[in-house]
Amino acid sequence: MKRTFLCLLAMFFLTGTFAAAGPPGMTEITAAGTGSVSLPPDIATVRAQVQTNAASASDAVSENNAIYDRIVAGLAKLGIARADVALDYYNVRYYPRPQVAPANPTGEQYGYTVSRDFEVTVRKIAMAGTVTDDSIAAGATSIIGIAFGLSDRTAARMQAITKAIADARANAETIARSAGLRIVSIKSIAYPENGYAVQPGMLMIGRVTSGPSVPTNLDQGNVGESASVRVVFLAEP
Repeated sequence: MKRTFLCLLAMFFLTGTFAAAGPPGMTEITAAGTGSVSLPPDIATVRAQVQTNAASASDAVSENNAIYDRIVAGLAKLGIARADVALDYYNVRYYPRPQVAPANPTGEQYGYTVSRDFEVTVRKIAMAGTVTDDSIAAGATSIIGIAFGLSDRTAARMQAITKAIADARANAETIARSAGLRIVSIKSIAYPENGYAVQPGMLMIGRVTSGPSVPTNLDQGNVGESASVRVVFLAEP
């Protein structure tokens, strides 16, 4: 019996500890708990890029602006608000032409290259594929990725925390029973700043190449939400 008791305590050492440091007649049991939920996404974020190249910076910038404006106008026709199209990255870089041409050229571009990454928030998730296709048709050179998430994570966070606290209580009750105690109350709950995590669904699509136009079909997965807590319980015989 004694050996079984010691094994049970060792089993839960990673998720809980107990010490007779509480109020008189009480024993503190500190237990960790984790909780997670998996919910279908209701929002998508499309990340795309427009890259242009020209001998002069002004020409490269002008062409990039024109393509981007065309993409934004096309998205507006789909019902995408202007506030839901945002610049994510912008870069202008000069690539001088080498004095000696490479023996085996691989499509290098010289002169000024302008790269503009932007994000489109798609609030009607079924339109994510259409937004991708329209962006490409209007001149986007790359679809960097498509992420699926939740527009309001508060409810999911609360569900995850509730499960985490229930998990901590279950761990503490197992320890208490093994020690001949019973949980009577909670002394404190610690919810660390990094105690919450989001695992969004993500699709990655490479650089756009020429070819027949085929509608993009997206099969998004659920979004995982998780939380962790540390709870100090009070127990008595």
